[in-house]
Amino acid sequence: MLRLWRDQVRIALCPDRVITTRYKAGLRPIIVAKNIQKHSGADAGWKAAIHMLEAVLANPEWQNSDATLILSNHFIRFLMLPWSEVDLDEAEKHSLLQERFIEVYGESSEIWDLRLNEGAFGLPSLACAMQTSMLEEIKSTFSASSLRLKSIQPYLMTAFNLCRKNLGKGTAWFILAEQGIFCIGLLHQGRWQRIKLRLSEIEGFDEAIRVLEREMLLADRGAENSQVFLYSPENPLYAPITRNGLVIHPLLPSQLPSSSHKESSAYAMAAAGI
Repeated sequence: MLRLWRDQVRIALCPDRVITTRYKAGLRPIIVAKNIQKHSGADAGWKAAIHMLEAVLANPEWQNSDATLILSNHFIRFLMLPWSEVDLDEAEKHSLLQERFIEVYGESSEIWDLRLNEGAFGLPSLACAMQTSMLEEIKSTFSASSLRLKSIQPYLMTAFNLCRKNLGKGTAWFILAEQGIFCIGLLHQGRWQRIKLRLSEIEGFDEAIRVLEREMLLADRGAENSQVFLYSPENPLYAPITRNGLVIHPLLPSQLPSSSHKESSAYAMAAAGI
């Protein structure tokens, strides 16, 4: 039977913009349309982002396709759940996870949708959460369109999968920076050991480096000597930088066909993973 492929639309949802790329179906997908819809109002919360998303999905340019939605780290919360020798059922895991999010982020975490990516035996697990009301609005928005929502992905996961091959199999620090927020993670053999998410109003990477230095002191012995990698497509580095003895190696976004470096950087969040 002949398989019917649909075009793929990848959408990155940020507080201040929606980045959209459409890929023609086929063995070698190519970009046939792309757009960045910016939000100029004072309200940059998730409800304003959903309004932008509704306007984007109404555009005929994106219709009748399968969609992947990538959520900015502004909308996601992360934490590490320590390894437990106690065998817990799903309800007990959810309860423990909820208690941990409330402990870290406050009582508002009670109304967040929680997901757990369980680690290997003896290792911590990476958990993430987003507001349940935002998730419901996203699903409702796509249901009202002709796009079929196939996946919702945190930007951290998409960026990590893109950069994984460059991080090596040993121990490495991974910094993911986007406008107004950065995430620092410690990985060992490709598995998460520590995670830190921090809002920032300071341009550049000085604050991220300070937080990294503090995380190095808190991590297990040996982590302070690990390589450091930075993925910051919106504000890319093209050569390593050295701060206080740390050497930070830049990871660059993929070059889009027939696009400048600047344009490739602007669309990197939506274009990753195809």
